[in-house]
Amino acid sequence: MAEINVEPKKRSGWVWIIVVLALILIGWLLYVYVFQNAQGGDAEMTGTPTSGMILPLVPTFLTL
Repeated sequence: MAEINVEPKKRSGWVWIIVVLALILIGWLLYVYVFQNAQGGDAEMTGTPTSGMILPLVPTFLTL
């Protein structure tokens, strides 16, 4: 009788390319959301006070 070699099918390289592209896209979106929006001056993103009132860091009764 003859021997039959059954080799498993190789996985396609396209799956890895799609996974890498998806990770790059997610990383870019996180970069834009976290770093660029925080520098943009949007009050909701930067947490800057919008009232214009400046409060001292030290209470006035502790100053000389």
